[in-house]
Amino acid sequence: MKKIGFKIVIVLFTFFACNSVQAQDVSEETIANMTALLDLSDVQQGQIKETMTKYRGSIDWILAKYEGEEEPDVARMIEEIRGERDAYRKELQGILSPNQYDTYMAKVDQILTDMFRDLAEIRLWDIQPAVALTDKQVVDLTPILAKSMKQTIQLLFDNVKAKMSLPTKVKIKNNMKKIEKEKRAGMEKIMTPAQMGAYDQYKEEQKAARKNK
Repeated sequence: MKKIGFKIVIVLFTFFACNSVQAQDVSEETIANMTALLDLSDVQQGQIKETMTKYRGSIDWILAKYEGEEEPDVARMIEEIRGERDAYRKELQGILSPNQYDTYMAKVDQILTDMFRDLAEIRLWDIQPAVALTDKQVVDLTPILAKSMKQTIQLLFDNVKAKMSLPTKVKIKNNMKKIEKEKRAGMEKIMTPAQMGAYDQYKEEQKAARKNK
């Protein structure tokens, strides 16, 4: 598994996005915010705090374990974190009503969407000079790039395993192509052919620069 830094970013982004309705420590303020969002009962508040604390500890332990390795098996790390996330969500479903759980997951998804919009905007400001994008084009392109980034990371996080079968690899590859095709179609509606050519050249230069590091 090469490009370790990139895949670690995937793990961390997904982890924090899935838990960004809580603070890094499960404080009283965190529980108060959860209570306001979900109208938690006193019993649910205690159960949620206990579950969050346990989950946070499990994730911290996994990350610390792999950070100590010279060449960590990132696919296995993602697989372990995904297992903890799934267990956490299952516990939440046992604590929350269906409506409360749906509200929670909608909040998580919105936070994830907002996070990738911010990342996409930063990325586009970096690209702007090389591609001669106008400020309006940056604004119009932001949701397109954000959606692509979010879909790609969710695809990898939900499917990457330490040992993947050929059908799984093909599925990931085909879905990546679909995401890229949709992104490019959206970009072509906003950018000129000359700008698309400059964008493709920029990507190749960035790819070559990464290989030379």
